[in-house]
Amino acid sequence: MHISELVGTDEWHTVEGRPYVVYKYAATLDGRIAAVDSTSQWITSVESRAEVHSLRAACQATVVGSGTQRADDPHLAVRSRKDDPNLQVAVPVDEQPWRVIIDTNAGTPSGARVLDAAAPTMIAVAEDADASHLEGAATVVRLPRAKQGLDIEALLRELHHRGVRGMFLEGGPTLAASFVSAGLVDRIIAYIAPALLGRGKSALQGGTIETMDDILRYELIDVARSGPDVRLVARPRS
Repeated sequence: MHISELVGTDEWHTVEGRPYVVYKYAATLDGRIAAVDSTSQWITSVESRAEVHSLRAACQATVVGSGTQRADDPHLAVRSRKDDPNLQVAVPVDEQPWRVIIDTNAGTPSGARVLDAAAPTMIAVAEDADASHLEGAATVVRLPRAKQGLDIEALLRELHHRGVRGMFLEGGPTLAASFVSAGLVDRIIAYIAPALLGRGKSALQGGTIETMDDILRYELIDVARSGPDVRLVARPRS
């Protein structure tokens, strides 16, 4: 599938008032996205990681939670072979997507990698959070608190207002579960590595689904190899 097909560009018009949400995760055969000690680099292959940069470049925002920021200090800007010779594909980047951190209590440190000048950064915090150390380093957006974290529908409205039509959700598992439980995931792209961890974090943690009666069924629309990994693409059943 072409990159635009993977992120479902032709379906973006089907959602109104918010971005089309593409949820990506990488896991082992036993469904682990990180080890017990929270390390996750690297579960999948260099080919899969290179493709993820193309997926990011196809959307207008890449979103992670504060847990991922604390654990990995990700950079989140799209890199090309010019920036990283280890990448196996050249990634054209006409305009860097927003790097968005959902950080309820404004715990992102002033030295975080996402605060450099490589791409625009938005930090979404609670209305009552002290984010003075982030002012000037990022666009700080204040949102209402929700039962767990922030009001993600308010975040989506804010992103849509700023021209984001396709949003790339990269995690972590608690944030992803909140999007899934709210029915706000329009496409899933899963990279499954031929490896086992046995213990560790699963792709989703928390959420509201507690019985098989509430299971969310998705339509599998593509299965392909990505280097030694398998890439699965799915969308909600209509």
